[in-house]
Amino acid sequence: MLKLHQFQSSHFNEKVRWALDFKGIAHTRESYLPGPHRMKIKRLSGGPATTPLLQHEQGCVSGSAAIIDWLEARYPEPPLYPAEEPQKQQALAMQSQWDATLGPATRTVVFSVLQQVPTYLCATFSRGKPLAKRLGYRALYPMVSPLIAKANGVNPENIERAFHIVETSLDEIAGASSSTGYLVGDRFTVADLTAAALLAPLANVTHPDMRRIEPVPREMSELISRFASHSAIQWVQRVYSTHRPVG
Repeated sequence: MLKLHQFQSSHFNEKVRWALDFKGIAHTRESYLPGPHRMKIKRLSGGPATTPLLQHEQGCVSGSAAIIDWLEARYPEPPLYPAEEPQKQQALAMQSQWDATLGPATRTVVFSVLQQVPTYLCATFSRGKPLAKRLGYRALYPMVSPLIAKANGVNPENIERAFHIVETSLDEIAGASSSTGYLVGDRFTVADLTAAALLAPLANVTHPDMRRIEPVPREMSELISRFASHSAIQWVQRVYSTHRPVG
């Protein structure tokens, strides 16, 4: 059986969870704590210490786009790639664009707030873990916090840049989806999955895999409220309600 090595609260990992659930593929999941994950993931991947990492009988596939491509080749139904080649290339280009720009920007924006509320950050990533591990991670956090900040681009200059990218991307997604409700053609594709998953941390979606733990701190509520009225955020919520299965 396939095994997904993941961060439980991560939009790039959510891309793969969504693809697996959309295609109805049986799999297991192992969730890691940011920071302590590095050694095991690097050993499994033989390369970068990043998630998502999909383990199969012959080895591992690293990275959300590569994993979705691997799944699409082996589990073609229901498809995430359009049948027509021009539309397929358009959808893949959108995925590449959002992965390179919107994904990192959303992560920076969210972590810039989460690092102001370290207890909530630790609870978010350690949910479901035994009590001893949750307490241990909270105690360890001050030591790994600088690494987490660096890995997620949390510095004043990059935070400002990230907000600009998010705002520009929201406008682009709203415009591209205004005609048919989808980004490419008139059906759900990997382009929609990517844009919706990468915006999910800012859209306050209620899907169990991305729902925030309660109570949500004031700092995070203010961030979510900042974007709540944008039509692209409302589009994300519609795409989730229509196309995101509960695994």
